[in-house]
Amino acid sequence: MSFYKEIEQFSEYIKSIRKLKDYLSFDLYFPSKWGLPKDDTQIIPFESDVANHKGLSFVTEMKDKEVTNTITKILKVIKINKERELKEMLFKQTVEQLKKTFENNDLDKLQNLYFDFENHELDEPEIGEESDSIELAE
Repeated sequence: MSFYKEIEQFSEYIKSIRKLKDYLSFDLYFPSKWGLPKDDTQIIPFESDVANHKGLSFVTEMKDKEVTNTITKILKVIKINKERELKEMLFKQTVEQLKKTFENNDLDKLQNLYFDFENHELDEPEIGEESDSIELAE
């Protein structure tokens, strides 16, 4: 995949990409409420000039594997935070619908209220594979 195709996936967050001696710095703007990987020394905050956003530089050695790993990390941060936002929005919508259900139905009907989710077993990653989750710090 070309470098353009790699960074196009998160281009809406890019402020700049800089070369610093033997390093690349991906300077990005993320919403202030987004979480980040815990204890990651390769992420350096910077002053954001965009309201309700924080500036973060993902710094990596300018080597193929290191740049690929950093891009993967950036994409995971975006994926996890967007998923978290969607779940939060879905939760709020569901609570509102549940409130209306309780307001509009009598106790007998509500006592029969039941939630059922199909429980699909998640496949464990093979040895050497990486799972989709990363631990995030607020």
